[in-house]
Amino acid sequence: MTRKEFVQLSAGLLGGLGIHEALDPSAQGAESTSAAAGPVFDDSYLVKGLTGMAQSDGWFPAHLGAAVISSYYLCNGNRLKPEVAAAIKKQIDALIEIVTPEQFAPLPEEEANPKLIEKIPAALEAAVAGGLRAHGHAVIYTSLAVRALRAVPEMAQPTLINKLCAHNRAISKHKPKLPAKPTTYADSQAMIEALFDNLARFEPLLGRPSVMRPNFTHMTTHTEALLSLEELGYGDLARAGYPGHQAHVGEPVPAFDPVDHPVVEAHPSLESIVSPGFWDSADHLRQWNRMWDKDDNPNGYWIAFGHLFKMLYAYHRLVTRIEDKSKVRLCSRVLLERYFNPKVQGG
Repeated sequence: MTRKEFVQLSAGLLGGLGIHEALDPSAQGAESTSAAAGPVFDDSYLVKGLTGMAQSDGWFPAHLGAAVISSYYLCNGNRLKPEVAAAIKKQIDALIEIVTPEQFAPLPEEEANPKLIEKIPAALEAAVAGGLRAHGHAVIYTSLAVRALRAVPEMAQPTLINKLCAHNRAISKHKPKLPAKPTTYADSQAMIEALFDNLARFEPLLGRPSVMRPNFTHMTTHTEALLSLEELGYGDLARAGYPGHQAHVGEPVPAFDPVDHPVVEAHPSLESIVSPGFWDSADHLRQWNRMWDKDDNPNGYWIAFGHLFKMLYAYHRLVTRIEDKSKVRLCSRVLLERYFNPKVQGG
């Protein structure tokens, strides 16, 4: 696939996902919206997402519940084409009902107390102190959980809250990483601009799937999560996470020899991604619903672990804050290549 084809693909996919207005402010709102037809996801998906996060065996599988919550807000809060929203819902339903149903089984019901919600950000403090841990997942989980719990406060039950806090406590035990050159952000806008500046550095890797990327796509979800914490009223906690954010977005771009890593075409054509056939493909469904394996299933659990939908949710929240639309287009290509080409590896 040539760079021109990939640019065309990115524009088509972003249009389907409702991001085209961020690229072209003059775009007219002629498309139908999911909001106009009623919410694609009802609040039961927030309940399921919180349950799936809480009942994970360790902090990492909480990605599953986080994917459900992210998809809820992605589809219900943005202008998506109906067929795209329907495809996302289909994948999330498969995740809940087929892939890991035991993780989404209801917890024993207890008396709710919305005041318990504050225990989750309190448990986050140790996980952000001193630098970056687990690629920002404690921040990501906390922002999604608090936002969802405020919408469905009946889920603020002791067992669920304690399980969510346990993820933050587990991540807080990781050794923190500080930025090589610590600076300060004047505000959250400066943090967002730092994300896009650093994503743009990965342009030389486009079209070179054999170059292993660092964990660079979580930079987006980490950034949005810190922004959400601030908007939810935890400004001091968000600012405490800035050093970890700087360490994250400052990940070095891998050095490579172009001779050893030539630009190659991707097969099949990534243009198929914007078609219903991509989402309905039996081969893709088998791939996505199998565990990851470096050799024969590099995009295993691509849908299930929710990296794609968490990234799209976060990216929708951030792109409108960047005035340089050429930079938005470039960063879109950098991110999309990772998710839609299984040969491109990196977190």
